[in-house]
Amino acid sequence: MPSPSVAELPEAQVDQHTGHQKEVFLETCNHAPKEYGDEHSAFAVPHPAVKKAGEKENGQTP
Repeated sequence: MPSPSVAELPEAQVDQHTGHQKEVFLETCNHAPKEYGDEHSAFAVPHPAVKKAGEKENGQTP
């Protein structure tokens, strides 16, 4: 289920995120099944990680 790029992530999962947040979502989404052993975690784990990443865009945080 890993997504090779942000463009291949489900739009409903990432449409509200900035570019940086989408990258965090992709990385976390691809890593979660390895870490937690199930595909359900692939979409449950990234949302808190994205929230923690904040609104960072162009290397800056508000």
